[in-house]
Amino acid sequence: MATVIVKLNDGFKIGDVVHLEAEIREASSGDIIEAMEDSERVVMLPGSDRQEPVLVASPTMVGIHTLRRQIVRIGDYQGPLTLAEIKRLSPIDLDVLQKHADLLETAGLAPVTDRGRVAGGQGTD
Repeated sequence: MATVIVKLNDGFKIGDVVHLEAEIREASSGDIIEAMEDSERVVMLPGSDRQEPVLVASPTMVGIHTLRRQIVRIGDYQGPLTLAEIKRLSPIDLDVLQKHADLLETAGLAPVTDRGRVAGGQGTD
């Protein structure tokens, strides 16, 4: 699974130490499933004759719960982060981590027809 080192602008303070480097990895299917479960809540919607319970998930929170699971470490502090810990990040650092997580995701989505090809059209068989 691919990982990337990310430089944080403001850092993550633990005790007296401010950590300015994070390592994140690609999201797994398990990360996404667990993030969706963590983001679900029951809301009551009006029905024809009574209120009906409906399970909904916030897309924003699915993204946050996925990202917090992708964090391998910040400095020497091992991930994943809890929701309370990720809320302690500055908005700038949260954005930096999200952008790098997006890059990891799109890097793994190269067209299947391009995988395993080398210059000159010769395969790697």
